[in-house]
Amino acid sequence: MVSTDPNPPGHGRAAWLTAVDDADEHHYLTTVEGWRQFVADAPRPPQLLPVSQWEALAGADQLADDEARLDYHTRLGVVATSALRQVVHTGRRLMLLNRHATSARRGLIVSGAAGTGKTTAITQLGKTYQLIDRQRHPGPGTERIPVVYVTVPPAATPRMLAVEFARFLGLPTTARRAA
Repeated sequence: MVSTDPNPPGHGRAAWLTAVDDADEHHYLTTVEGWRQFVADAPRPPQLLPVSQWEALAGADQLADDEARLDYHTRLGVVATSALRQVVHTGRRLMLLNRHATSARRGLIVSGAAGTGKTTAITQLGKTYQLIDRQRHPGPGTERIPVVYVTVPPAATPRMLAVEFARFLGLPTTARRAA
């Protein structure tokens, strides 16, 4: 069956609005909702309209179709470079070694120049770990939080770190605790 509708489902202004409406708002990775969205995110490419159908769209719908495609391109997957693979592999190995450790747990420090992908590598390690954890602990409605992602400045105090953990988990903080 061939559709003659110049605005097929999944295109135009309605599709773009659906992609960015409040029900699909983008959260920061430093919130449990944002982290879960990041882990679950598997963007599907929008269908490319034939030129004749795209030209038949109203101006606002052409813009909306373009925005939906641009939104997809801003969420492309991460390239598994050798450095990224090394961080994920090393992190996974350390987590396995730490699984039954009672003291002297091993840690991981990722360092490098600005723009080399340190944050990307750490978030991919967290995503990998969370996906593996889901396989180890399947079940509907599981509210496990195996990964907590927070950011703090280099001179952060233990109190500042605790506040960031609370924010990630959606726990209330008071002005006195946040200081």
